Order: sequence, then structure tokens, then C-alpha cells
Amino acid sequence: MPNNEDIKAQIEHLDQVKDALLKYRNQFIEERYNDWPYHFTPTKDAILKIVYDKKSCVINEITKSLSLSPGAITLVLNQLEEEALIVRIRKPNNRRSVWVELTDKGRIVVEAINETRLSFWGNLLGNLSEEEQNEYFRLMKKMQEGLQKI
Repeated sequence: MPNNEDIKAQIEHLDQVKDALLKYRNQFIEERYNDWPYHFTPTKDAILKIVYDKKSCVINEITKSLSLSPGAITLVLNQLEEEALIVRIRKPNNRRSVWVELTDKGRIVVEAINETRLSFWGNLLGNLSEEEQNEYFRLMKKMQEGLQKI
């Protein structure tokens, strides 16, 4: 069984890997979208992905999914709406709820981001054998399940 110093060293190494991964991901994305007229943030990216996956969702779903305050979500939605990537809609059968949907431009942007995401992970996972990739996914899934129990 590892002692406390070994565990501390492993956790420190894990933090370094996480930081390097995020830095590489951000550089990868910036290189591809540097000339776009949008300023992407992780929150904007996450919101666009949620709306793309659901096709249409209420703002409350986004708030719960990202564990952010309604005010923070509204601020980002305002920016996305100004960039013409989303629209807010009040549906006739439920006028109290505000729904969010992607515009055609928003869909094109998200699909381009998804292609970049696939390319990023393909580059990263390309360094691993098929067996190592399967082990990586198994461990990530196990960690995700553990987080859901917290």
C-alpha cells in the first residue's frame, strides 16, 4: 500500500497532467478558431454543446447541468445571443419557460467545434495502444461514476 508521500506525489503528478492537458486543449482550439469573430470560453462551449445535444432546452436545464447560478448562465446566454449563435424562445404551450435553441450559424459552429474536439482526442489518444485506450476509458468511466456518488 502506498504511503502518504507516494500518494501526494501521485496526486501532484495527476494535477500536472491535467494542467498540461487543458493547456494543450486550449492551444489546439485557439489555433483553429483564432480568426473567428467569437470569443469562446469553456462555459460558452459547454452551453453550446448542451443545446446542440438536446436540440432545445429550458434555461433551468443548462443551469443544473453546469452547476452555475442563473445569473451567470444568463450573462453567457446574452453573449451567445449577441453573437447570433442561439435564440431564446417562449413556446405557446408554456409561456413561463424560456427555451434555448441554436441558430443555423450556432449549429455550424458547434459542428466545427465537435470536429476539433474529435481531432484533439484523436491526437492525444493516438499515442496509446488500443488496449491502453480501452483502459483509459474504463478508468474515466469508473471515476465519473464515483463522482456521481459524491
